[in-house]
Amino acid sequence: MGLPVFEADLLSAFIKDEKKFIKFSGRLKEKHFSNRILRWMYKVLADYYNKYRSLPSVDVFKEEIMKTSFNEDLKKHYMVVVKKVFKRKIKTNLRYLEDNVSEKIEKEEFLIAIDRSLKSIESGNLSIAKKELLKEAILSPESEGDKVVRIIKDWEMRQVARKELSKIPISKRFISTPYPVINSVTHGIQVSEGATVAGLTGNGKSLVAGEFGTNSLLEGLNVLHFTLENMAEQTAQRYDSRISEIEYDTIKLYKFKNKELEHFKKIFKALSSSMKNDVVVKETVKDETDITLVDRTVETLKYEGFNTEFLIIDSCDLMSSTRRYEQHRLERASIYWDFKFYLKAKRLPGLTTTQLKAVLKKDKKPTAEDLAESYDKARILDIVYILSQDEDQKKDNIVEFIVDKNRDGPKGASVLLYKDFSRMRFLELL
Repeated sequence: MGLPVFEADLLSAFIKDEKKFIKFSGRLKEKHFSNRILRWMYKVLADYYNKYRSLPSVDVFKEEIMKTSFNEDLKKHYMVVVKKVFKRKIKTNLRYLEDNVSEKIEKEEFLIAIDRSLKSIESGNLSIAKKELLKEAILSPESEGDKVVRIIKDWEMRQVARKELSKIPISKRFISTPYPVINSVTHGIQVSEGATVAGLTGNGKSLVAGEFGTNSLLEGLNVLHFTLENMAEQTAQRYDSRISEIEYDTIKLYKFKNKELEHFKKIFKALSSSMKNDVVVKETVKDETDITLVDRTVETLKYEGFNTEFLIIDSCDLMSSTRRYEQHRLERASIYWDFKFYLKAKRLPGLTTTQLKAVLKKDKKPTAEDLAESYDKARILDIVYILSQDEDQKKDNIVEFIVDKNRDGPKGASVLLYKDFSRMRFLELL
């Protein structure tokens, strides 16, 4: 039986090109190779590189084979395969190889998860099998969770990764806020980070989430926006009003003046002809929405040609947990852990909305610690944006937007915003 083409080409590329090996070795493990000889070769390659910071030669593999307890025929067979990999003319396009490494890892992880689940079923633990399959296949903690970085030995690998990242536009690496004053201090939400907009009822959390969505749309990103409390049509109308700057009620009741109607058509026709990306609004209900439904939606849209680049869930507070706990606080926290792990597994930036505690001390600005079930949510989330409003500001329709927590960047930046509910937007007050 011949060698698996993709695996053999991948290993051949790694042996001949140090940069390619460095680029993928952090995620690709020996277990991701289905062929046992190629799996052994990858282990030798990785161990040798970690020790000597150079790629092994044919002689190195020969020495390693001689150290094994294989019989002579098996040793000869291994050596034949090693020589074939070194002499191999790669049949797969190198660009295709690079683009499909992640898919290869995901496939092998899924097969491993199925194998574990089958063993649980054979042991009579069907419920455990289901949970393990869900945990491994959807949240995929092993793909990121077991990563080890060596500060001194791996510095070159980190530099290569940073150099590659520097080639990606900032708008593709960070989800900037809709507010330039804040963006001048911090870039925004990074890939794999979970952020929230927190505030009391009526502060405008959902509107700010929509502002993030609009901003990312105009920056060329595909946005998936889950709405659990509002209807999809209502959320879409908010986007229509924010993008066109025509009053929400005019759009809702279709009471356009001739100039407004022409302006609306002109805006959306221009965007339709110039943009390939979009915002997809998905309406769901509380009892049916957990992280598995989110994943099904992301994967279905991907199959249809829509690759989600920014995930908005309004709100995780209304989602269901994939597990059950005796304590309500732990059950609520598990939803945020699912959200966080899912963003890591899918390499997505994400934003949700969170309710602040209704009882706050007078004249005290809210912080991340004032989130409902605050300890867990404040600890889990990477970025917490706070909407704060005192009595005087409430009378003037003004709210303060504060970066209260930022795990990987500066915090404390704030800006005063004017709530223009008529056009579903917030305007910076400079």
